[in-house]
Amino acid sequence: MYEILGLYDDPIYVLIDKLKEDEEVIIESHIVRRTEKFFEVENTELHESFTSKMKCYRFIDSLLTS
Repeated sequence: MYEILGLYDDPIYVLIDKLKEDEEVIIESHIVRRTEKFFEVENTELHESFTSKMKCYRFIDSLLTS
């Protein structure tokens, strides 16, 4: 849906985009954290790191839409 409306209207992207270093936010059951070098996504079953917010966003989006 947000591919049509625009990425900056997607509340999930906005949350990830606003993260500053050493901040985290919970998106459903996933903790999304920004470190000095990475965006990390974790829950009780996984821990993934991404070098860009777009890669992190796509991963979270795929988790939530699957």
